[in-house]
Amino acid sequence: MAIHFEQSRHFKIILKNTLINTALISFGVFFALSMFDVAVYLSPKDILPSPLLNLVQQMEMNSGSNYRIDPEIGILLKPGTNFVFAGDEFTFRLQTRLNFPDAGFRGGTLGGPAWGAAFGDSFTFGAGVDQTETWVGQLAKLTNREIINLAVPGHGPYQYTRILQKYGTPLRPNIVFYTLFTNDLENTRRFEERQKTQQRRNRRLSIKRFFKNYSASNNLFRNLIYSFKKQSRDDTWDGIGLKLLARKLRNPYSIPDGQFDSTWATVAKQIEAAVEESKRINAIFVFLYFPSKEEVYWQLAKERVKPIKDFEERIERLSKTAENFCRSQQLLCLDLTSALKHRGMAGEKLYFPIDIHWNERGHLAVAQEINKFLRDKNIIK
Repeated sequence: MAIHFEQSRHFKIILKNTLINTALISFGVFFALSMFDVAVYLSPKDILPSPLLNLVQQMEMNSGSNYRIDPEIGILLKPGTNFVFAGDEFTFRLQTRLNFPDAGFRGGTLGGPAWGAAFGDSFTFGAGVDQTETWVGQLAKLTNREIINLAVPGHGPYQYTRILQKYGTPLRPNIVFYTLFTNDLENTRRFEERQKTQQRRNRRLSIKRFFKNYSASNNLFRNLIYSFKKQSRDDTWDGIGLKLLARKLRNPYSIPDGQFDSTWATVAKQIEAAVEESKRINAIFVFLYFPSKEEVYWQLAKERVKPIKDFEERIERLSKTAENFCRSQQLLCLDLTSALKHRGMAGEKLYFPIDIHWNERGHLAVAQEINKFLRDKNIIK
């Protein structure tokens, strides 16, 4: 019994010491990492090493510190925004050249009065490319006419129309470019839900979100783990060199099929309101349909993925609905799907390999097609 008691007592002492040492080591590591995060937070940005500066700027984007909330429009970029965003696949300058007291936009590239104004989401904003390389900037070069980029990433038709009314109309453009992308149906429903509940973006503080938004050490570790995982898997398909999203192949619009018609009806009302606003300022209204990467490259990819029921019919539902709407409303409409498919089938890489957005080549292709459309319609000569 005495021997058993001594063994038990010795084990408890070892366990206690182990727990104490583990706690001390954990506290030491936590304290060191906390001091590192505090030092990064307090340090002037111009003295931070480039990789660390890029990380801090990504954290600021995640936390929403570069955005402000407008009760009618939702999120808007703050005026005076200007920094270089470095991602895994691209690096670009995010600068608002057109700054109002309450919002900033990428604005124009050539200078002078606004001939055109473009409204849309991240595809028009140009996520991943510098302002001059967006389709808006490249179209301005091709036409030698100033076009103002008033797009904001994450927006949908509600915001397009309201930005036209609030910020676009005072510019008195001769032509309004109004865009539509597959996720605009989902964005429309989300905007309505926020309006109904009178809630802004859900910003409830959580430990996970706090560390993601404010801990440089946590994000350095996450990026390191991600880089190892990325090296261990193939994110692109042979023969295509591009990653298509499985969820987009299963559900192109990210809403239940049964909600398509009612959601489109709401989108159509926003387009009609934008058309009326354009008429009020004597501007030509041009409606642009932008296809997803899945729409453009499906023919090359379908032999390499599991069969997806009725995908081809479902993926064309929005473009065909928009085409019928344009015909009934007698609008000037350009669907970029056919042109980009043709280029894609010829081997052109118009999108980033993994990210969903166009690369510089994709933006140029879009600008060239719009330029040709405008000339064919005698809008420009």
